[in-house]
Amino acid sequence: MAKLSSLLPFACCMIFFLNAALVGARPAPSVYMDNGAYALFVFGDSFADTGNLPRSHLSEASREWYYPYGSSWGNNKPTGRFSNALVESDLIAQMLGRHEAPPTYKRRGSYVHPHGMNFAAGGAGVFSVPTGAPTLDKQVDHFRDLVQDGTITRGNLENSIALVAISGNDYARLANVNSTGKMIEFIEKVTTEIAKQVHRLRNNGASKILVNNLHPLGCTPWVTRSTNYTECSFKGNTGADIHNGNLLMKINTTVHDYILHVDVNKAFNNLVNPNSNAKNAMSASFKNKLAPCCESIDVNGYCGQKGDNGTELYTLCKNPGDYFFWDDVHPTEAGWKAVMKQVEGPIKKFLGLH
Repeated sequence: MAKLSSLLPFACCMIFFLNAALVGARPAPSVYMDNGAYALFVFGDSFADTGNLPRSHLSEASREWYYPYGSSWGNNKPTGRFSNALVESDLIAQMLGRHEAPPTYKRRGSYVHPHGMNFAAGGAGVFSVPTGAPTLDKQVDHFRDLVQDGTITRGNLENSIALVAISGNDYARLANVNSTGKMIEFIEKVTTEIAKQVHRLRNNGASKILVNNLHPLGCTPWVTRSTNYTECSFKGNTGADIHNGNLLMKINTTVHDYILHVDVNKAFNNLVNPNSNAKNAMSASFKNKLAPCCESIDVNGYCGQKGDNGTELYTLCKNPGDYFFWDDVHPTEAGWKAVMKQVEGPIKKFLGLH
């Protein structure tokens, strides 16, 4: 989920209720048992994007193509991921025995790689956002078109898996809304649209679908910076809880057994906002739970920002593995690994992987 300066007024408005913040190192060589029967198709935003946004001059929207993004890859080369290294889609691909997420839609040719395709784009939502990133509906349109013209074959779709990772960019639309009722009404619209697109994926051939819920928005560094990274915003997390309750009812996994609700909210909370009575070894491994590894000097700036003379306008930690968050909204690779370790069991059970 890509935070943009143009969305900052949202924070001021939503502090009353949501406080919502808009939200690869290549893995060390190891033996992967590739489940070749599974093709992974990825949809959503910067939690899953692996390079669909265009390269352009350094800006908040294109920062994923510039250092220090990707700085933990073996060659320190940015890959279009919003992290120091791997992101969620890569780690799900690893559950299938691959090294990383499937090729991006941007690099598509006349056929689809047997491992699938990644349609996700940083900044995307279910409705149009200021970045111009393709909406979830448009991403599913691209998928449908490739199915209809035969680029995505019946063989690609057999035992296919879709990931839907939508992480809160739509709530920028609430920047000028002061009514709690209207906020809840909009959450209803967002979750209805997510559910609609999930069922469109099924109707266009996706065999099984993983659907993220919304992480605790009130724990992102963009929100916790105001407390010197000492505590999460209860109101911000409440907004995420309302979203998640609505979404769970709409995707109805009890009736639709081809859908798995991926509880990233609980996984994030276990790591950055754990119950005071709980002993969580994974949470303890992060010395910095709410502060980002890469922090802009200006509260309205961004990780990787440079001045006109090339001066770095951000600070960078020495060991990203000590930090859950990479920048003001995205986890580090270590953060993502700790999240995905918690949901790996349910995902593998759902997919029939052993």
